[in-house]
Amino acid sequence: MHIDGFREATQRDFDTYLLDWLRMGVDEAKRMPELGRMQRKIDPDAAISPTANVTEAKGRAEIHLNRVYNGDDSTARMLLATLLMKKVSFDQRDVEQAYDVAGQIDLHQAMLHQAYDAFYSGDLVRYRSLVEEMQFKLTEAERLKKPAAKHAVAPTVESESNDTPLLSVSWKMFTTEKGKDWVAAVANENQRFYNVLLHVIGDLPVGVITKQHIRQTITIIENLPRRNKKPYSEMTLTECIDFDVPEEDLMSSANVQKHLKIYSSFFKVFLKDEKDILEKAPTEGIKYEVTENKGGSYSKPEMQRLVTYLNTCKDWRRDYFLTLIYTGARRGEIAAIRKEHIREDEETRRWYVFIDGGKTEQAVRQIPLNKTSEKLLLARVKSLKPTDPVFGDLPTYEQIGLEWNSIMADCNIQKFNEFGQKRVIHALRHTFISEAMTKAMPVMVQFCVGHSRTQSLGITARYTHRPPLRDLLPVVDGINW
Repeated sequence: MHIDGFREATQRDFDTYLLDWLRMGVDEAKRMPELGRMQRKIDPDAAISPTANVTEAKGRAEIHLNRVYNGDDSTARMLLATLLMKKVSFDQRDVEQAYDVAGQIDLHQAMLHQAYDAFYSGDLVRYRSLVEEMQFKLTEAERLKKPAAKHAVAPTVESESNDTPLLSVSWKMFTTEKGKDWVAAVANENQRFYNVLLHVIGDLPVGVITKQHIRQTITIIENLPRRNKKPYSEMTLTECIDFDVPEEDLMSSANVQKHLKIYSSFFKVFLKDEKDILEKAPTEGIKYEVTENKGGSYSKPEMQRLVTYLNTCKDWRRDYFLTLIYTGARRGEIAAIRKEHIREDEETRRWYVFIDGGKTEQAVRQIPLNKTSEKLLLARVKSLKPTDPVFGDLPTYEQIGLEWNSIMADCNIQKFNEFGQKRVIHALRHTFISEAMTKAMPVMVQFCVGHSRTQSLGITARYTHRPPLRDLLPVVDGINW
């Protein structure tokens, strides 16, 4: 099934999805012996109940096994929905592949919860055996993972178009003639732009390349990350294309437009106007508007489901995600705070987080804590040293994103809202700002979230100094899900 603007599914899409789930399961299984210490560090007065965990684990294992026994398609539908959200189309053969992958995921998740059952039942031999089996399944899946195929689109063209040179040959001509005047940075950047085009459409004769090829390439580019930061700087182009990139890491629309400009210079100016190789350039008539990257936000019922779900979690997910929800801070800001950043205001006797790692003057700020986040964070830092990170137990950046995707799925929340806006972790910040704007003075919201005081609302910098914490309290106290 071909859909305009979508690329066709490859084996790698299914392999990557399966591996993400298998790795997440193995990591979680191996962390079990650490959970007691982590819980005590967070709240010394609240201990993990082995009996309750055994009961919950048996129930969850049964759910996943019943999906396999009964042919339930829940996990397969979640996989296919993920592909569509990433603008990947699929046909009936891919649906069958999705069922196969879903079965492996359900069995692996069943083993994970059986491992919980064994661990909290005290059957450590069985626990270790299950973890080893889960690791074996992961190792086998990694060994069998196939390289990605190029996402070429089969063109329908007249035969004489095939007499034109290949894309790779034409690009070599272009860089040889025009590239002698490029500085190294420009040459490297243009080569990266070309690499994306080649990867998406394949090494076709330039005469068969159509507007649809260019549009498809632009769609892929829109979902690529900024590759000057980790982990993307260490990933291949294929890995970046397959990765579910958080909104805050996507390249800007201005950068997307730069890709289109170099493609236009190559096809229209060089191949058509100067070399007469093409009669019409595939970039002609294609425009790309530079706009601010805007993601969606969560509705109130969705936020209520998220908060309810997170309050049932017994690990880092509860404290970390609820802190994001009730502060509106960026995920990197909260991940970086130390115990010494949790402070009490002398005037109001209210606790706040001091953010001191911002790149701008506005990003360095105080964020008051409402009673929910105050209780969570004070319990977390109780046994820490001043320089200890508050969230020292966080997994990797990518793993956090995968965990959030799983939470959204469990809460029946779609990654895209009805307006086609993507909701990722950063959407919690959008949601906080939108809700706070209805409850507090906009300028105070801007102080809280670290926005410029002249940004978007046209508010002048009426404050010659930062407001006292008491003026910021209505911003966070108005957030009640």
